Amino acid sequence: MGIDYIATTVEQTAAFTAAVSTPGALNRRVPSCPEWTVADLVAHLGEVQTWWGHGLRSAGPVPDEAAVAEQAEPGPDLLAWWRERSDAFLTLLRETPPDSPSWCWWSDNKLTTAAEVAERQAHEVLIHRWDAENALGATAPFDPVLAADGVREFLQRFLWGKPWSGPEGLVRLRATDTGDEWDVALRTAQPRRVPVYSEVPASAVVIGSAEQLDLLLWRRAPLTALTVEGEVDLVDALVRWTTLD
Repeated sequence: MGIDYIATTVEQTAAFTAAVSTPGALNRRVPSCPEWTVADLVAHLGEVQTWWGHGLRSAGPVPDEAAVAEQAEPGPDLLAWWRERSDAFLTLLRETPPDSPSWCWWSDNKLTTAAEVAERQAHEVLIHRWDAENALGATAPFDPVLAADGVREFLQRFLWGKPWSGPEGLVRLRATDTGDEWDVALRTAQPRRVPVYSEVPASAVVIGSAEQLDLLLWRRAPLTALTVEGEVDLVDALVRWTTLD
């Protein structure tokens, strides 16, 4: 059975809400987002879910930025606003047919489906739930299967942006707990995920749990927390290059 992305988004949103609702949490600094407090994190995720909600309702066109900005203004009661925003978004996810069109940023025609929006948001909230809990000093572990899917999703959607200017090579990511492997070819144009051929030598192999690999790609875990065989600088260049917006 595959991952239920809507159920995962609901579950991770509840955990995020519980963390940010802890007394005194909103004023805490977020170590993984050094310029933010937890209040900034809540405002960010609320804006993200408002944006995707407009994308689902518009069924394709780029969401109206003015409308998003108006609804994404938190107001005096940040937590009440967040609960209203997240409840509305989760209801919309549940009610929208999975094959309905939606705007997105990761395809050439800027179109995707509601099912893929749910997938993206499941991993968005997963990472920000970790951010919030980390700011409070204790994080719940990722489900290994979900974390491995997070690595896959990251490599599918976030290897884009500025041209690659680092050295060329092949980086292999290896999850010790799920047995998954992913290869990323670093080339002069742009890094790309490529099929894994175990007989092809990698320039660097990064070894860790699926959670560690997912957090590494999101720049939430230091490279020193994982084992790297081969060219460490190549892996570091890849992690620094990716666009997280």
